[in-house]
Amino acid sequence: MFFLERQVMMERTSLILFVLLTILLVSPTDTLAVSIEFELLTHGDNVGLLPQQTYIPGDYLIQTGSDDDQKSSYNPVGCFSFNFMNPDAEPDGYTVGIHSMTGSMALEIDLSAGGAVDIVSLDFDGYIAPSKSSSQWLNGVSNNGTYSASAASNWAFQTSFDWCYDTPFAGMGSTDMTFDNYQWSGFIIPVSELTIAGMDAVILDDPSGYFGGGSTDFESWLLCEVAPRLPQDVGYLLFAQGEAHPYWTNPMMGMTTDGIVGETIIAYAVPEPATICLLAIAICCAGTAKYPRSHKRNS
Repeated sequence: MFFLERQVMMERTSLILFVLLTILLVSPTDTLAVSIEFELLTHGDNVGLLPQQTYIPGDYLIQTGSDDDQKSSYNPVGCFSFNFMNPDAEPDGYTVGIHSMTGSMALEIDLSAGGAVDIVSLDFDGYIAPSKSSSQWLNGVSNNGTYSASAASNWAFQTSFDWCYDTPFAGMGSTDMTFDNYQWSGFIIPVSELTIAGMDAVILDDPSGYFGGGSTDFESWLLCEVAPRLPQDVGYLLFAQGEAHPYWTNPMMGMTTDGIVGETIIAYAVPEPATICLLAIAICCAGTAKYPRSHKRNS
């Protein structure tokens, strides 16, 4: 039985390698541009939970300790992703300013062009309170960045894009805030790398410092709290953060251009087989050099 299972495994491995090599040999270089749909992560364990408010000491990520705030009206769909608004009038923040988010976005990644990334679509819905929601979408066409598909580069993902924000405060269906050249920083890591060995090879952290710990603690959170909550067949995990002043605000909503909007995005992708093959080829070509533990930065 052991030898039969081993033979089946070897045959499957050979088939995968054959497919990869066939695509590599017969496909032109520009076919390495692939479009991937990412869904924002939600989980039942997060129902009711949101990051702690800004006026109470604590971090700003879900499932990181006892400082997650919980009420029956908070985060009803168990979102991991959220944004917060910190108006200039209340520099310490306010509760209703933290909104959980669901939705999706599509990225086109071209590793043959230096890791060029285009944000094809952005469709986020925010839950603020019962009967109060928000939405976010792209504005403009210069929505692009880069992705470094290797552990040696910490799977780094960066984008600059324009987007609009619609809240209930000035009436739904209106544009209440706009952002120009909004910056996201983070990573897109293959789920196969969400292992102890994979974390030893990289230095991953939350760029905006919402976690409040070092990279080792953050990576432990990814392994212990995020990875087990991912759906089956997931290929990639995206983590990104940004924080900026709005370029324009509707005066009716009470938020000025001196206020701050910050975001944490945690999303996953279940790519089609062809997409997985193309990205696997590109990642192999880019190299996946890994460092031993002794080379890892102390946190």
